[in-house]
Amino acid sequence: SSSNSQKWMDNPLLGTELIGKASFYGPGFHGRVTANGERMDQNAMTCASKELPFNTMLEVTYPEKGTQVIVRVNDRGPFIPGRIIDLSQGAAEVLNMIDDGVVDVEVMVVGDDGHVYIRNTSPFSHFLDSIFEE
Repeated sequence: SSSNSQKWMDNPLLGTELIGKASFYGPGFHGRVTANGERMDQNAMTCASKELPFNTMLEVTYPEKGTQVIVRVNDRGPFIPGRIIDLSQGAAEVLNMIDDGVVDVEVMVVGDDGHVYIRNTSPFSHFLDSIFEE
């Protein structure tokens, strides 16, 4: 049986998970035009992806710090091999990765066109871990 989200949401990418390296960019690009024609706002929750469609909504998790952020694809990149996403400085600050530079992240497609359809912010396994910690 298909999940409810698929009945009213026809995005085949929804739920896709990517694992890899993330970097961030900001100051040197602030105010420049991004690949989709917007102006880069280093404080906005946006990112660059090589192939995901513009306006795809992504949940980015930085497991080492236990932080998460939702970002919208509005640019192309990163063009350095091995990196899967280039975050705005604002998103990198939310993830608490500024001092670490390039970090390992987990990325999930959670929506499109600026809308978030699924949230993976409290995976069941994390819930179970919290119960059995005591």
